[in-house]
Amino acid sequence: MKTILVVDDSLDIQASLKFFLEDEGYLCHGVLSPDTALDYVAKNSVDLVLLDMNFSQNTTSGAEGLTAIDALKELDPLLPVIVMTGWATLDLAVKALTTGAADFIEKPWQDERLAHAIKLQLNARRDKQDLARLTQEKQRSIAHQSALHAYSTQKQQVLSQLENLAKSDMNILLTGENGTGKSYYAKYIHQHSYRSKASFIALNMGALSDELFNSEVFGHKKGAFTGASQDRLGAFTLAEDGTLFLDEIANLSAQSQAKLLHVLEERKYTALGSSKVLENKARIISATNADLSEAIANELFRQDLYYRLNTVEIEIPPLRSCKDDILPLANQFLTSFCKQYDKPALSLAQCAKQALLNYGFPGNVRELKHIIERVIFMANGQQITAQDLMLSATTSNNKPNVQHAVDMTLSIDEVIEQALLSRLEHFNGNASKAAKSLGMSRSAWYRKMSKYDAV
Repeated sequence: MKTILVVDDSLDIQASLKFFLEDEGYLCHGVLSPDTALDYVAKNSVDLVLLDMNFSQNTTSGAEGLTAIDALKELDPLLPVIVMTGWATLDLAVKALTTGAADFIEKPWQDERLAHAIKLQLNARRDKQDLARLTQEKQRSIAHQSALHAYSTQKQQVLSQLENLAKSDMNILLTGENGTGKSYYAKYIHQHSYRSKASFIALNMGALSDELFNSEVFGHKKGAFTGASQDRLGAFTLAEDGTLFLDEIANLSAQSQAKLLHVLEERKYTALGSSKVLENKARIISATNADLSEAIANELFRQDLYYRLNTVEIEIPPLRSCKDDILPLANQFLTSFCKQYDKPALSLAQCAKQALLNYGFPGNVRELKHIIERVIFMANGQQITAQDLMLSATTSNNKPNVQHAVDMTLSIDEVIEQALLSRLEHFNGNASKAAKSLGMSRSAWYRKMSKYDAV
C-alpha cells in the first residue's frame, strides 16, 4: 500500500485529505510544517507528498513551499511532490514546476482531478525506480566483466568462443559445475553483443515455483490474482532487445518447461490477466550444472526444450583444471575484500599459494571467493599462511577429502556451506543427488546454495 504525506498547517484540510486518500486505498500521514515533513521523509518510506505552499500567517507568496520542494527532492530525487494552494497564480505554478514539483492542484480541489494526478505520479515514480534499478544492474554487470580475467589456456579459449558467439543471436546453454561463474560468463556474452546497451535480466529458475513462474517470467496485470495490486513487468518484457539469462534451467517443473517451450517456439507471450500478445525480443542464455542428457533419459527434462535452448553449448571448466587462474583470482579477491572491509593490505605467503594450488575446489570460483573473504578476518599479521586458509586435505586426484574434521572456529553459516560443498563433491557435482541425500528438494537445495552464491 502506497504512503502519502500531507503537509498542511490546517488540521481540517489534513482530515479531509486523509478521509479521501484512505478511501482511495492509500496510507496517509499528516504533518503541519515543512520542517516536520523533511524529518518524516528522512526517517520513513513515503511514496508521494501533497504539499501546501504557504504556512506563515498572512503569507501568500508560496516561498515556503518552493523551499520545501527543493529540500524534499534533495532527500529523495524520485519522490513526487504535488503542490496545493488556495492562492494559485500562473507565476507560482510555473515556479513550483520548475523547482521540481510534479503537479499543481488548486484548492478547493476536485476529487477526480486529485486522484488522477496522484495515480499518474505514483506510476511515474515506479517507472523511474525501475529504470534506476536496471541502470544500476547494467553498471554492476559492466563492473563484473572488468574483473573477468582469464590466465589459463582453458579459460582463454572459452572467452574467445563466447566473444564470437556474442555477435550472433543464437541461444546459448552454459554448463559446468556449481560455482564456476556461469552467470559471469552470461554477462560477458551480453556485454560483447550488439544488445549490450539494453538490459541483462537474470532469473534463478530453481527458486521459481509453478505459482510464481507466470508472474516472474511473463508479468501480470493488476487484479490478475489475489494480491496483484499493480501491474508487474515480467522478465521477458524487462529483457526486451537485451538478454534474458535463465540460471539453473534443469530445475524447472514439467509445467513450467512447457510454458517456456511455447514462448521459445512461438516467440510470443501474454502477461497474466492480459489479452495483449507480446513479442519475445530477448536473446536467451541458459545455464545448468546438471547432466541434461541424463535428465532427458529420466524424463525430467523435455528434449524439445533442450534443443531450443542449446543452439550451441559451452562447458565452463572447473577451477581445479585451470591452475593458472587460481592465484590471480585469489589476489583479485584479496584486494577487493580488504578495500570493502577497510582492512590493511594483505598478501599470500608462499605456503598459502601452494596450498591453494594443491586444493581441489569443489565449489570452484565461488568457494575461492568465500575462502578469501573469510581469511582476511582470520589471518594473524599481514601475510596469509596456509594455516590461515583452513583448507581440507586433498586426495590423490587433487580433489578435497570430504571426511575432514569441522573447524571449531567456523560460524554456523560457514559450517553449513562446507557441508553442502562436501556433499556436492561426494556426488561428483550432481546437485540432484546431493539434495536427495539430505532429504531436500532440488528447489530447496538451490535456495540454500543461493545464500552462499556470490558468483
